[in-house]
Amino acid sequence: MGFEDHEFETKKIILSTHHGVDFQVKLYNAQSVTHFGCKNWEALCKMFGLDEGMLVTMDLGDPTIEQERPSMWVLVDTPPILPPSYFHSSKNVRKMVDRTYYTEGSELTYQEKNHLVGFCTDLENYNIYNQTPQHYGQYVPLVHVLNYGNYHGDTLIIPNDCVPHLMYTHGSLHVLNIQPGRPTNLNCPYRVSKRSGDITIKEWKKCMDSRKELLGSNKQLRARIGDMMIAILHNGESGSVLFYAILP
Repeated sequence: MGFEDHEFETKKIILSTHHGVDFQVKLYNAQSVTHFGCKNWEALCKMFGLDEGMLVTMDLGDPTIEQERPSMWVLVDTPPILPPSYFHSSKNVRKMVDRTYYTEGSELTYQEKNHLVGFCTDLENYNIYNQTPQHYGQYVPLVHVLNYGNYHGDTLIIPNDCVPHLMYTHGSLHVLNIQPGRPTNLNCPYRVSKRSGDITIKEWKKCMDSRKELLGSNKQLRARIGDMMIAILHNGESGSVLFYAILP
């Protein structure tokens, strides 16, 4: 890597993966140890879910070939769990993505998580632009596959993990799709279960029948059983709002 015979030296090198992702990180070299550091190294570990104790293969290349910029390949067998867009988003958006609750069968690939990052970013921008009153607690995004277990009759069930604190046990909430175009703002009655803490939203069929653009697409469709949705429940001084969007 071209290190000199110094007691301690630092170089900036490029770590590349076969997934087409490059990270510029700091490599610290001393007589007894060589290690990586800096936020970009932490980001690479988070992107691939690398934990302490895991083995990672590094390809240093041919030492006889001079490189314009020092680089090495990181050979990771597992696919990324987070997209690059996650690391370019705001700290608030990253926290939302990290807290996301996935119901059974709704796990997203790292490419699909671009939609999740985009949805959280749209919500953040919406709140800033509209000066939305403060939310009680933290946003917990929900990734939900619409099926007959959570949508039946005319009701939709949201698990208690995503229900904000201090919500009234029953009332009315706004159901808002903030995708491009004119936002769809509907009102639906709801009730929070005393037993499970889940929230049941009534009159959901009118939300299913509302044609809106899909996340990351210009196509407008009605929601159907089997579709995947992303939703965030907001509860604040202005009342309760369910922000949602349908994935393509």
